[in-house]
Amino acid sequence: MGTRASSPRTPHRRSRGKAQPATRRCDACLIGLVSSPAAARPPRLLLVAAFAAVYLVWGSTYFGIAIAIETIPPFPMVALRQLAAGVLLYVLCRARGVQPPAPVHWKGAIVGGVLLLVLGNGLVSWAEQRIASGVASLVVATTPLWIVLLAARVPGGERPGRRALAGLALGLAGLLVLAGPAALAAWRGARASGGADPVGLAALVAATIAWAAGTVLGRFVPRHENAFMASAQQMLAAGLILLVVTTLTGDLGALDWGAVSARSWLALAYLVGCGSLLGFSAYVWLLRVVPPSLVATYAYVNPVVALALGGLAGGEVLDARTLLSAAVTLAGVVLVVLPGPRERRATR
Repeated sequence: MGTRASSPRTPHRRSRGKAQPATRRCDACLIGLVSSPAAARPPRLLLVAAFAAVYLVWGSTYFGIAIAIETIPPFPMVALRQLAAGVLLYVLCRARGVQPPAPVHWKGAIVGGVLLLVLGNGLVSWAEQRIASGVASLVVATTPLWIVLLAARVPGGERPGRRALAGLALGLAGLLVLAGPAALAAWRGARASGGADPVGLAALVAATIAWAAGTVLGRFVPRHENAFMASAQQMLAAGLILLVVTTLTGDLGALDWGAVSARSWLALAYLVGCGSLLGFSAYVWLLRVVPPSLVATYAYVNPVVALALGGLAGGEVLDARTLLSAAVTLAGVVLVVLPGPRERRATR
């Protein structure tokens, strides 16, 4: 998971007191993505560039994680990534005139930071020690399925329809294909070869559920009005929590800074600058100018990019089981993500 926002859309509520034009202006032009507030018809070239960032950059972050954890332990790596990205984004927001967060906003930031980044991003990074980056991206692609299930359990939640249920069934079937005989044997206490590592697979599933829970609960916790500042808070909260945890567990103290390779440092810098800042900024802007269902297509484009990059650049093996699992899983995600007839009529 490249650091994505829990719910980057600005909450639909009326602001009390004086309006904050500087905060609203920053939403569209932060980090130079655009130079003016989002227009009704944004330039086609800008749309192409933004989608390219979300599709290609986020899809490549899984391979970036694999390189970064070659010589940096997973959780210290995530701590460094989130702290660096959080500080940069916070400074950029303040430089653009965004109001500083109130104390109550940090409560929501901690909830989102723990679920989305400590557990979500952290477990994905840990699991990539045991599972190929392309396969990891395929499991993470099932996040919309878990969001549908969890959203139905909250007050006022909408129960999934037939198409969504069919998508859920396909997505879970794809995971079973990916798990293969090794996971079934592990369930019975036996040993078998073939399929994804069951422990790594379990960690990835837990990461997707945590990410989905953070996305759903993000609608109910207090957070900053500006989506970028709210994300910066989540990154800072997650980075500080992981810094404390890795210090207490000894992971940070055991890190041999001199043994960290140049390619791991470059991968970490790429994850901070491109994955957490550029990709996220493009995602937030796209949600403001195109239908969310169109933006959500990243959920089944990212795995294709990650699988291709892992196979071509990382030497990861794409066997028949992985390809079959990808086809079944992504078909399920498409059923869940694509808008229904009623939603399509509403966007016309």
